[in-house]
Amino acid sequence: MLIERRRYTLQPGGLPAFWQAQEVRGYDTVRPILDRLIGYFSALSGAGDEVVHLYRYDSFDDWKQRLHGLYSIAALAPYFQSVRALMTAQENGFLVPAPVPAASPHWSGTRDWLPSHGTLFELRADAAPPLVEESTRVLRPGTVPAYWAAWQAHAQPALEASAGTRLGTFVSLVGQQHEVVTYRVHAHVDAWQAHHARLAAHEGWQRFLAAIAPLCASSRRQLLRPAPIPQLSPLFGAAR
Repeated sequence: MLIERRRYTLQPGGLPAFWQAQEVRGYDTVRPILDRLIGYFSALSGAGDEVVHLYRYDSFDDWKQRLHGLYSIAALAPYFQSVRALMTAQENGFLVPAPVPAASPHWSGTRDWLPSHGTLFELRADAAPPLVEESTRVLRPGTVPAYWAAWQAHAQPALEASAGTRLGTFVSLVGQQHEVVTYRVHAHVDAWQAHHARLAAHEGWQRFLAAIAPLCASSRRQLLRPAPIPQLSPLFGAAR
């Protein structure tokens, strides 16, 4: 199993045009990658005008066949031309699910979510779209085993008590090495703040932070919003 994370930096103010380009293109032609899509997300914090998208592929060959096969479809040439004109940078990297199954509840062991399995989160018409928190820690070389030992001993009990919704935790395979990335879904800003307040008050979380402090080279956090287009947000059901 391979998780691809793509990050597009758009020209200032380019996000509406980016979403419109997806609609104009349509979705049937790009079905090979949509069948492996976890979701598109736009940035609410950090760098503005940024789109993050995640895919789950069987292997590197599966990724290459599905994605690179699109470049030979003549009907997609206008789409590629239009969206590339909106971008100032593109990057991608490959991740794998965390070696601790509890850290990645939907992509670990026998659990392997795909869009064909149906939505994981239901939306309400009377509520704002949820937040997706991307938390990243870059570990010092050689410290990964100690990190997961601390996670199982201290972080896992604290997270289970926090009542948050963990989407998945992944480890870098290609790109920045020794990187641990966690995605968590929050119903709204207040829920996100309450989650972190509960963690801050939990002794196990404090022990976890103390244990990993010498292991971490850097950390960052970004808030994302699911794409406003159902075909690009298969994790989330239609508002009701």
